[in-house]
Amino acid sequence: MTRLQSIREWLGVAVRDWRRYRRAFHADWTTLCNRIERLTPNPAGPGVQCEWNHGSDLHGCRVWPNLGRDLMRVALQQWPISFANAAVPTTGPRVSFIIAHGGRARLPQLCRTVRSLFAQTGIQLECVIVDQTDEPVSGDLPTGIVYHHLAKTGVDRGWHKSWAYNVGARIASGDILVFHDGDICVPVRYGAELVRALSQGDWDVASIQRFLFYLNERDTARVDCDDAIDGRLVPDRVCQNWKGGTIAIRRDAFFSIGGFDEGFVDWGGEDDEFFDRCRQTLRHCRFGFLPFVHLWHAPQVGRKAIDNPNIAHVLPSRMSLPAEDRVQELTQRDFGNPQGPDPARAYKMTLHSQLPDPVPSVPV
Repeated sequence: MTRLQSIREWLGVAVRDWRRYRRAFHADWTTLCNRIERLTPNPAGPGVQCEWNHGSDLHGCRVWPNLGRDLMRVALQQWPISFANAAVPTTGPRVSFIIAHGGRARLPQLCRTVRSLFAQTGIQLECVIVDQTDEPVSGDLPTGIVYHHLAKTGVDRGWHKSWAYNVGARIASGDILVFHDGDICVPVRYGAELVRALSQGDWDVASIQRFLFYLNERDTARVDCDDAIDGRLVPDRVCQNWKGGTIAIRRDAFFSIGGFDEGFVDWGGEDDEFFDRCRQTLRHCRFGFLPFVHLWHAPQVGRKAIDNPNIAHVLPSRMSLPAEDRVQELTQRDFGNPQGPDPARAYKMTLHSQLPDPVPSVPV
């Protein structure tokens, strides 16, 4: 970007965005979006639904980072994020958070995320970690989790997120299953709000996240030092309408649509495909109103590359099939079997075996 373009963007935010951001901070911060985007308010509760297909970053926060800081401060004042060393025993509906993990590099982010889950209030909490690291890492994780080491003897090497999620769902005991990334900290009322949305019979699936605040390396280190997420942090990005990261579903609904598609191996595609099946075949609440914080880690090489076969070839191929046909196919598989995924061969190997695989197997 040239200096002239930067000046134009800065002036555009000053003239057309600054005042509406400030108004939203004092009224309803969830109503912020980019100028070309449209939101639909929830007619029966909190939140807004994004009326566009793909995730996007708030342009004003990118150009004026202090807007992102102020937005995060306002959001977390309403929906704070805390950390605890153990889950507090309580009565109420049982919610199972399921995290797929691999490698040792992101253990600090995983532990921080688990501690934000342990701080949940108003629910019975279960945290299931399905680990694909060659050697178990249970000794490095907070006590009180349900840990399963996924042995991959005889299984093709690779990052098997869908398989791990399905194994975790078989292990979990909750009526509500939350499939969650191990680098995203959650507000203390997240689980309780999921119960409110899914226990009243109106919805089968809930994606109630509104904004995801991406911290940089320095501010992630500050969170570790202070053991807190506060208003001094300035997010690098403020993302909205993202498909992965966290999604909650009633246990019966999850198994009725065939779980996650275990044919996706290595990075990309599985979250989008699962989201699409939920949206088309279940009652999916997409009215977002909660803030989340993404902890920094080194980027996964090749994940968003244009030649990533999962994104360039496998996902379009699977999405070309009607959602009902995919459900019928997946429910007939032996999904969630800890002995191995079904299918045994990744789609990218069978559908595009001539393509090189630029994506590393597991986080490093």
